[in-house]
Amino acid sequence: MTNSSIEEDVGCRHTDFPVSIVLFSELERQPVILGLTIAAGFMCIATVVLYFVTLRFLYSHRRLEGIKINKYKVIVMLGVYPLVSCVCMLSLLLPRTTMIAELMIAMYMAVCILMFVRMVVDYMGGFKAVCKEMEGEQMSFRTPPCCCCCCCPGVYKQKVNSTNLKRVNLMTLQGAFVRPIITIVALILWADKRYILGEDMNPSAASLYLNLIGAVSSLVAMWAMMVTFRSLRSQLQDYNVGKKFAALQLTIVVVNIQGFLFQILAKYNIPECVRALSSTVRAYRSNYFILIIEMLLLMIFARIAFMRKEESYKATTREIREKLKPAD
Repeated sequence: MTNSSIEEDVGCRHTDFPVSIVLFSELERQPVILGLTIAAGFMCIATVVLYFVTLRFLYSHRRLEGIKINKYKVIVMLGVYPLVSCVCMLSLLLPRTTMIAELMIAMYMAVCILMFVRMVVDYMGGFKAVCKEMEGEQMSFRTPPCCCCCCCPGVYKQKVNSTNLKRVNLMTLQGAFVRPIITIVALILWADKRYILGEDMNPSAASLYLNLIGAVSSLVAMWAMMVTFRSLRSQLQDYNVGKKFAALQLTIVVVNIQGFLFQILAKYNIPECVRALSSTVRAYRSNYFILIIEMLLLMIFARIAFMRKEESYKATTREIREKLKPAD
C-alpha cells in the first residue's frame, strides 16, 4: 500500500466535519471544486440581490391594500431563499457550521409555512371575514402530505367556521414553536457531542428522535397549509396564490427530500471519501452546492409570483365561486 493511500485511509476514518484550514488545504489540491465553490458564492450574491430588488418593489407599492396587509409576511417568506443560500455558502466555507445551518433552515421553514397561511387568510380580511365569506362551504382535511383518500377513511370534510380555522391555525403555529425548541435542544446536545450529523439512522442517536419529532411537526404544518390553500384558492385567483404556494412548496420539498437522499447516499459512501473529507461531509457539501443553484432559480420564480400590484379583496358570490373553483 502506497503512502498516499495509507494517508487517505487514515484521513477517511475521521467522520467529523473539518475546520476551515483543513478544508482550504483540500481545495488547493482540487481546483475544480475550488472553482465550483467560487461560482456558488456568486450565485449566493445574486440571490441576495434579487431579494432586495423584490423588497424595493414591495416598498414602492406599499399603498396598495393587497401588498399593505401582507408586506411583512411576504418579506419573511421571500427571505427563505437568500437565507438558505447564505447558510449553505457559509457551510461550504466553514464545514463545522453545518449543524447550525441545518437547524436554522428547518426553523425558518416552519415560520414560512405559518406566514403563508396567515397571508392567505389576511388577503380575505382575516379569520372572521373568511367565516363570513365561506359560510356554507366545506374544507377538506383529506389532503397530502398526511391524509389522502385511501389512507385516512375517518377524515371527512368540515364546515368552514371559526373552530376549524383555529385548528388549522394551531396546526401551523405548532411548527413555529416546536422547531425552535428542537433547535435549542439539538444545539445543547451538539455542544456535548451527543448530537452528530449523519447518525440519523442509529437507534441510539439523539438526532434520530429529534428529527422524528421535527418531521412529524413539519408534516402537520404542511398539511394545514395544503388545507388552507385548497379551501381558498378559488377565491384568491387574482392574487396569484397558486404560484406563491408552488414557490414555497417546491422549496420545502427540495430542501427536505434532497437532503434526505444525500444522507442515504452517504451511508453507502457516495460520494467517496477524499482524505479529510468523509462521505458524510462530501454529501452535505454536494447538497448545499445544488441548493444554492436551486435557491437562485426559485428566487426568480418567487419574484415573478410576488411582484404584482395587488388591490384589496373583493368578495364574490357563491355562483361565481362555483365556476372558478378548480376540480380536485
